[in-house]
Amino acid sequence: MALNPTAAYMKSPFVQVVQNGDSVVIWHSLFGYPKIVPIETLEFLESFSEPTTISSQLGDELTEEDREAIEELLRCYFLVPDDFDDRAFLEEQMRGREAEIVSGSLIDYLELIMSEACNFRCTYCIHFNNLETSDRIKNPKKFMRFDTAKETVDWYLEILRGHGKRVAEINFGGGEPLLTWPVIKQVLEYCRATYGSELGFRFSINTNASLITPEIAVILKEHRVEIASSLDGLREGNDRVRLTKSGGGTFFQIMRGFEALEQAEYPLDGIAVTVTEKNFHELDESIIDWAVARGMKNVRIDIDVVDIVEIPIEDVVAKLMHIRRYAAAQGVDVPGFWSRPAENLNESTIESRVAFCGAVRGNSMCVGPSGNIYGCGYSTTQLGNLSEIQSFHAPGTAYHRFVRDHLTGVMEMCKGCMIEGQCGGGCNITQEFARATKTAKIERMCDFYRRMTQEILREQLREAMVQEPELLQTATERR
Repeated sequence: MALNPTAAYMKSPFVQVVQNGDSVVIWHSLFGYPKIVPIETLEFLESFSEPTTISSQLGDELTEEDREAIEELLRCYFLVPDDFDDRAFLEEQMRGREAEIVSGSLIDYLELIMSEACNFRCTYCIHFNNLETSDRIKNPKKFMRFDTAKETVDWYLEILRGHGKRVAEINFGGGEPLLTWPVIKQVLEYCRATYGSELGFRFSINTNASLITPEIAVILKEHRVEIASSLDGLREGNDRVRLTKSGGGTFFQIMRGFEALEQAEYPLDGIAVTVTEKNFHELDESIIDWAVARGMKNVRIDIDVVDIVEIPIEDVVAKLMHIRRYAAAQGVDVPGFWSRPAENLNESTIESRVAFCGAVRGNSMCVGPSGNIYGCGYSTTQLGNLSEIQSFHAPGTAYHRFVRDHLTGVMEMCKGCMIEGQCGGGCNITQEFARATKTAKIERMCDFYRRMTQEILREQLREAMVQEPELLQTATERR
């Protein structure tokens, strides 16, 4: 927007604020654009709570610094013309993205759901808890065959080729994918032999690690397969929630897999931790110390997204922030679903596709053993079938509707939320499970995400004030 000193402007109703002392973080709840500013800038914006001209606030002659500062407020839609409709503008921007959805150009990630079964039975399991609300659990095809995997890979790579992409991301998921290890090995070899000279591959696997043998570890290393694995605390905490089918602990089985990777000189660089009521009180700094001792740089901590813990939210927030600070001091990153909205603030919805995950963004296709296509391996929402993969993203298809209905500003439940454009409804699995079980816990998760976003921004604000206090000086401070 071009600056007109005599035109009437207003502070956008979508401006959000997190304050710490005399400085604040402001952002637009639809468009993003986070800025650290002094409280005087916020006071300047507040002076536009009613339609007001710039000249009436700063005079007819603006300094170059004043002009630059105000133009930045306009660029980020904190200050808007009095007849500007933020939501209508967003809807116009989102309509322009329909072509990307139906062309298939968004797709860049394939998950092969190698197994609908697992050798563990974790108490919180997203896969099984959500599948039990659908017919996926009853499907007789529990394991992916190589012919299905090969056909899926061929079609996926054809989609990439059609849009000039030269890097293919393929994930092996489940259930426990290593229950089908011979097929995984075949897929790795097939991709290298058939497409290796044409495409670059980024392979990954989500595994509980208990089935990793020294031989498997060597092959995973050979193909540079990125390994995502979980350990839900040290022995006592892990064995409260991460169980075998007979109800026994899994800590030592997991450790054997981790050790096999270390012996192959291919150790994990991080782990994921899931927290429920059963292991919340066991979670503390010791898991960070354990990770640091093994050279890990990432400990992902997630609160159970299906059942959602009944522990007071303020207690959960306080513990996560304490562990996050403790880990940061040792060079370890602690993310989670709860950090996603704050992370998404780094991109504006106007300039790029911002969404909670690749599934709702339209980037991923997950194919199960029976050939059904989903946006996420844990989802119950079918978006197509392998038999129609050539056109599964065409106008009017389930994929098209799913991605369109998750565009920023579309979801009714999100309208008016302080992180509407950054969260966009949160994890779709939480929503699916809540609808299927007719629970209202989705509201609790929304509150949790909001509070975590506020605390993360306060933390970043404190760090910025210590490291670069000059960032807080702006022209509007002098008005």
